[in-house]
Amino acid sequence: MVSTLDAQGPAGLDRPGRRRGGHSRRLLTGWQRARYDGLILLWVLATAYFWTWWLDPQSILPGMRYWVVTVAFGWLFFMQAYFIFVFRAAVVPAGPLPDPAETRVAMIVTKTPSEPFDVVRRTLEAMLRQSYPHDTWLADEDPQPETVAWCAAHGVQISSRKGQDAYHRSEWPRRTRCKEGNLAYFYDKVGYARYDIVSQLDADHVPQPGYLDEIVRGFADPRVGYVSAPSICANNAEESWAARTRLHTEAGFHGIFQAGYAGLLAPMCIGSHYAVRTSALRQVGGLGPELAEDHSTTVLMNAGGWRGVHAMHAIAVGDGPANIGDLCTQEFQWSRSLLTILLRYTKDYFAALPPRLKFQFVFCQSWYPLFAVFMLVLYLIPILAVIFDMRYAAVTYPDFLLHAIWPPAVLTAIAFLIRHDGHFRPTDAKVLGWEKAVFLALQWPWVLWGCVMAARDRFTGHFVDFRITPKGAAAEAKLPLRVLAPYLVLALGCIVPVLLVDHVIEAKGFYFLTLLNGSIYAAIAAVIVVRHVRDNRMKTLSALKAIPVQVLSIPILLALVVHALVLRGPESLLALSVGIGQDQMVRYEYVVSGAGLGEAGTVRYRWDPDFLKSLFTSEKE
Repeated sequence: MVSTLDAQGPAGLDRPGRRRGGHSRRLLTGWQRARYDGLILLWVLATAYFWTWWLDPQSILPGMRYWVVTVAFGWLFFMQAYFIFVFRAAVVPAGPLPDPAETRVAMIVTKTPSEPFDVVRRTLEAMLRQSYPHDTWLADEDPQPETVAWCAAHGVQISSRKGQDAYHRSEWPRRTRCKEGNLAYFYDKVGYARYDIVSQLDADHVPQPGYLDEIVRGFADPRVGYVSAPSICANNAEESWAARTRLHTEAGFHGIFQAGYAGLLAPMCIGSHYAVRTSALRQVGGLGPELAEDHSTTVLMNAGGWRGVHAMHAIAVGDGPANIGDLCTQEFQWSRSLLTILLRYTKDYFAALPPRLKFQFVFCQSWYPLFAVFMLVLYLIPILAVIFDMRYAAVTYPDFLLHAIWPPAVLTAIAFLIRHDGHFRPTDAKVLGWEKAVFLALQWPWVLWGCVMAARDRFTGHFVDFRITPKGAAAEAKLPLRVLAPYLVLALGCIVPVLLVDHVIEAKGFYFLTLLNGSIYAAIAAVIVVRHVRDNRMKTLSALKAIPVQVLSIPILLALVVHALVLRGPESLLALSVGIGQDQMVRYEYVVSGAGLGEAGTVRYRWDPDFLKSLFTSEKE
């Protein structure tokens, strides 16, 4: 089923993306905006400094290798530029609150059988405390007697599709085991008829005081069909390092970047909580398909001519992944679902979108496969250099660092300024931190696998059943080998070539860079195992009995890293240090032929024990 959309948009209203005065205001103004513009100018100059140097004909080596690396670098710079271009256009709702006497509002929270009522009750209690007049609803897949009794005592109404076969279809719309089907029943039975605005929340996302005021403020503009809000999964951040990895990494997206989308393109509904104008939702055919119904609903709304705004100050706080297994499952499912939307559904709505939104939605739906492919390329670059003894450009490593370090350094300064000005969500998210540093390396293997499975699903017609991430007491502490295995394989994929490939001439420096990559994945594997043991208060013997392969793999992996560093580190660092100066960390000697010494003329590399001593001596002098 595909809804037919009017390419001209809602009657009498502009196409999405054009703003009217009075309903929104710029987030960055005056001196604050000038500070950002100054840093952006520095970023532009730093970027020009790098690319002018990198594209110098003297740096280019023959063949495709130089251009493969150039495209990979281009992707990194494009993502930086995209972030800057979007966030600078940030706007926030500034209209008056709609008159409660004329605007019928509902808040609804969804619940699956696997989600404990204790989790949902906290959310319902916070919904009931909202000051803006509204009805409170629970969309429960299988309401239990105690749930029904509590809701009756507190004035909460229940919507349930249990036993309604028409709302348990195997395909969208009204799909079974999917939030879209659960909410579709509510909208069809009461939502469209009784309410003008509906705010949807996941079971664990607790709205803070004033939340609903900020949500409905966005609908003061009659062109607005949906309001997005920051997805802050911080309830369990203290105890879950997996939750912190994503929380800190995505703080800019849920804050100023989404506000930039509202000013320039289209903000993205995030499934944990967003709100819709029911007349707009009915016009476009209801909530969108797939696990990523938030994204597909955003597409449907904009293709139908409605626009969205981002309510930065509508704060609801939910649970992040309880453990690394849940994080990996989420990344796999989200990437699979978003690419499925591109491969299966986007073509039906593409023509109705204006050009800038055509670009935005195709780019967003392609982002996961692009991200995974470029991460794979960046992973393989040093490994292939070692295996095939090749360089990618006629440059030295110190010179590369001198030119490449400034754009990310300026971008980091911009991030610190955004945090200082309170435009992160959450506002206290870290700019730098070990959890944030490992997130992309944690994420991409599962994103790659999710994209592969989405392609397979599309061409085989395979049905995908989604797994609900456990919340609250339902979350389990497990560490299956399949969760750890990708990082063990990625670490070994770097370490083994360093150990086995001898007589490298052109790419000696890549020994160390490859080993550095391997060390990152080895460290990730170690953190996963150590934190699992520590967080679950397991003793060493208990851990060895419960997860023997996982535990024993870590010391073996770390021993291989150390062995590879001792074996290849000296010659690799010597090669990387060309152009730095005379003082060397490495001593090299030409071997004279003799028993056990190798062939005459062989060069032996050793760590120079006098390096630090001479360094400190020279400082004193």
